[in-house]
Amino acid sequence: MKKQLYFVTDYYDRHVIERIMQKYNMEAMAAVRSFINSETHALLEDAENGLSSFPERAIFDMWETEKITGSPLNSIWLRGE
Repeated sequence: MKKQLYFVTDYYDRHVIERIMQKYNMEAMAAVRSFINSETHALLEDAENGLSSFPERAIFDMWETEKITGSPLNSIWLRGE
């Protein structure tokens, strides 16, 4: 696994966590924990997955899909529909 550059994950962390807080009315630390500990974040951290080319709303959708279905791979962004 090749780790993503820190400023790339930092960018997504900030924006996705903000979306989580707004949509789900979560406290900051709960949103941070939820995203950082997710499979979505693990996929994002692996530079070989190429997720850094996705818009932040796609990463948020992957996180949300993971929470609903159990896997970020069920996201429409990854299914290619």
